[in-house]
Amino acid sequence: MESNNSDLLALLGIKVEDGKIELDTNKTKAFFQTLQTSVEEQAKKIEKGIEEGNLDLTKSVGIKVEDQKIELDLNKTKGFLENLAQKAATFLEAINKDIQEFNEKES
Repeated sequence: MESNNSDLLALLGIKVEDGKIELDTNKTKAFFQTLQTSVEEQAKKIEKGIEEGNLDLTKSVGIKVEDQKIELDLNKTKGFLENLAQKAATFLEAINKDIQEFNEKES
């Protein structure tokens, strides 16, 4: 878990060492630009699928849209949302831990 947090912080350009937090704003900006591009691409695919009446997200999210019907697999949708929430919580915990360590070293 700690390795994943370190990897994520490195992707964001955040380094915590010896009571200091170092931000590489170029890495942070690049990370969020990549994330934005990915989300925009997925949104376009979803929008196109809805417009055409043919959207299949059954594997990842549990949603399938066809001409006259929409299928929801609530177990998959629930799993997707839980996974997303867990990733957000892990990210926030890592940042909070690093900030606490920084504050403790400064005290």
